[in-house]
Amino acid sequence: MHDDIATVFSDASDIPDDLVVPTLKALMGLPGASDACDPNTGYPRPDATEYCVAIYRTPEDWRVSWPIRGLTGEQSRCMPPFGGVEDEDFGRDLPVLGFAHNHPCGTPMSGPDLTIFPLVKSGEGVWMMVAYGAAPSGRLVRDSGGRLIPAWHWLATGRRDTPRFYKWNPAGELFMWSEDTKRWDFQATCQPQPSSMLSPGGVSPKCIPALK
Repeated sequence: MHDDIATVFSDASDIPDDLVVPTLKALMGLPGASDACDPNTGYPRPDATEYCVAIYRTPEDWRVSWPIRGLTGEQSRCMPPFGGVEDEDFGRDLPVLGFAHNHPCGTPMSGPDLTIFPLVKSGEGVWMMVAYGAAPSGRLVRDSGGRLIPAWHWLATGRRDTPRFYKWNPAGELFMWSEDTKRWDFQATCQPQPSSMLSPGGVSPKCIPALK
């Protein structure tokens, strides 16, 4: 955690929108995070940068990790903080509720985006992705009623002056943020498709109904 990173004090079991939405807006304002597409090629410019953050829960509040950027080049994908976060107040064994990232070229979510959620280490020492908020030790986070709290992934894309914010769960249920109504509106149920030789990074997901 850093002094400039958002913190929300809330006892709610659901991840608060007043943490998530400002975080997505902040991602869009980072250098190279938006409007970084070459109009001639349709591909990201050399300065285009993807950033990833984790949204996590401490015993006292909700927090967002420091943004991680691609480490092997400005156009490379960022890797979210798999294995947990390092919080200056509470250490490492904190439940991560999901990840957020941006697309600098304004593109929609990809098939691989749909599959990235928190990791826990199994008894055999293998890292496994889970559908719920989880700490690196394997501890799953529960609400006050003892129910597991679902994990989400969020995407900030579009143009800086007209951003689009999406979220989806491991079931592929996709929602889009409405700034007018201040709520997430259901869009479709999406599933990743197998990669191919023409699209080794993954093809566009299959969504029902089809996304506009």
